[in-house]
Amino acid sequence: MKNLFGFVLLLATSLSSLTSMYAQGPDEYWIGLEEYVVHTEGDLDGMTTWRMYLHMLDEDDYLSACTGSDAHPFILESTSSPAWYQHPSASETFATGINTAFFTAFPDLEYDSWFTIGVEDASLDMDILSLADPAYDAFDAFEAGENIYSNTPVGNGWATLYPGLGSENPGFAGEDLRILIGQITTSGVLSGSIYVQIFPWGIQDPDLRLLLPILYMPVQCMDENACNYDANAWTNDECEYGPSAGVIEGDQTINLNDFNTTEWSYSCSDEASSFEWTITGGTILSGQGTSYVTVEWNTDGAISVTAISADGCSGTTSTLEIDILMGLEGLTFSDNLNIFPSPASSNVTIALDGIEGNNSCQIYSLTGKKVLAFVLANNTQILDVSHLAKGTYILAVDTDHGLLRQAFVISK
Repeated sequence: MKNLFGFVLLLATSLSSLTSMYAQGPDEYWIGLEEYVVHTEGDLDGMTTWRMYLHMLDEDDYLSACTGSDAHPFILESTSSPAWYQHPSASETFATGINTAFFTAFPDLEYDSWFTIGVEDASLDMDILSLADPAYDAFDAFEAGENIYSNTPVGNGWATLYPGLGSENPGFAGEDLRILIGQITTSGVLSGSIYVQIFPWGIQDPDLRLLLPILYMPVQCMDENACNYDANAWTNDECEYGPSAGVIEGDQTINLNDFNTTEWSYSCSDEASSFEWTITGGTILSGQGTSYVTVEWNTDGAISVTAISADGCSGTTSTLEIDILMGLEGLTFSDNLNIFPSPASSNVTIALDGIEGNNSCQIYSLTGKKVLAFVLANNTQILDVSHLAKGTYILAVDTDHGLLRQAFVISK
């Protein structure tokens, strides 16, 4: 015990140590709280179990001790009362005393609050040494569910004996570059600081001694397609993505020769807060912002939609390519509808045989664009077409006997 006392005292008072308050980062040592279990029932309802990790820089970095004294206080505080959960009959201060065989009889023991260096129970062979200051025993306060503020000259702490570089020991950072140093189950918000002794690259002399704040794990995402992408992130564990619009439902092949149909409808999954539609080759007539839109097509193109969550997170974009059928192929022309001359340059005469009344007429280009609309009265009419560009056009006349079509040519 005297050797340990001297070891921790030296750790707390060394003038040659490098001490600073470090924030978390990819090239810094830092202590982070990671959510382990959120409890929603039983005696732990409303509490969260947090795992506390010291994040290292190299696989061979070794954590030798966690301490606190007057110069570099060990602080662990929670906003709840009691500060944290301690099992009423089987609690252990250090994870090396946790026997998983007791979890059957005491299920909540798995979420007991404890300190450690690298291990979560007694299954691994790991000796953890502890020093408690008689003037202020931080571990008694911890077991009583009280906040810890260890700032006495002697201080409090826990440590391990260095096994040597190359040894299999949980005190080394390992591939994931982190070491478990505690588990806290609480309904409150945690904060504090711990003075740590690290052997960088497994080298004992010189060592590294840092007073590190206890921080919550930051949200980390390196995926540029994620809603919470952060260019400064260094891990990729908590990426969040927007909702999916699913498959766009609607006609993919559009027949612009069918003049009875001038609008087309498209829909997608409605499991999002809002939707953003885009279109090429046509115009969105209505429904922007919803999962259902009506569209007018002019040429080959595509329609796309992106679903957006209530907090503004956009998901992946769904797209439907559109093929347009146009031209004279497949059209049936009426013998009793005539338009002449063809080709024409300025005026054409329209004659409708055997059908009386006022009939609605439209002229379309071969791309399906409506270029002129008028009413045919008295079955005959001379129409000025001098403003139309050179090309082939379709005259459609809507009568009580159905839709009649005829083609004509403008030549200038």
